[in-house]
Amino acid sequence: MSRRELIATIIVAAIAFPLIFIFTGAVVDAQARAREAPFRALLGNARFEQLMDGQGGVPHYLGASLLAPDFSLPTQGGGEWKMSEQRGKVIVMNFWTVTCRPCIQEMPTIELLAELTQDWGDVEVVAISTDRSWAEVETIIPRNSRITSLLDVDRKVVTEQFGTKLFPETWIIDADGVVRFRFDGALDWSNPVALDLIRAYR
Repeated sequence: MSRRELIATIIVAAIAFPLIFIFTGAVVDAQARAREAPFRALLGNARFEQLMDGQGGVPHYLGASLLAPDFSLPTQGGGEWKMSEQRGKVIVMNFWTVTCRPCIQEMPTIELLAELTQDWGDVEVVAISTDRSWAEVETIIPRNSRITSLLDVDRKVVTEQFGTKLFPETWIIDADGVVRFRFDGALDWSNPVALDLIRAYR
């Protein structure tokens, strides 16, 4: 290689390497923004930044440091549903009661979410009621619902294990049983932003 060719190669490398670095950084930043977009849309930028900085409290939770408590509750069909047996699936778990108007307003979107995700194969939509009987639950969630409906009459799961006091509240638990997200309050869970958020944990 001649001296002129060597100089040309050095110049090209000096120009190319920073451009490659900038391009790679831009791609990574774009991917991060895409992952963050549904969370920012649902939580707002300020609360999202607080949660990312490790500021807990309410409303909402975002993280990967909490393992979901194990529990077993009766199903609407007469069986038992156990959290530790659900590994490999993303669980979208809604706490509600028939005495909660926002819960009742939100429930059709939970039902639609169950319909939209039924073919995904790795997502289960669960609704845990703290009401006194299945008769009360079935005024809102019929027996043929695609939602996995559970009953926690004495609130040993909802209040004692998860600490929930206000309804509705929705938790997303990943395939390893780790609590990744909690949304406090009612939401349209069938909207594309919520679906993108759930996809992020598949």
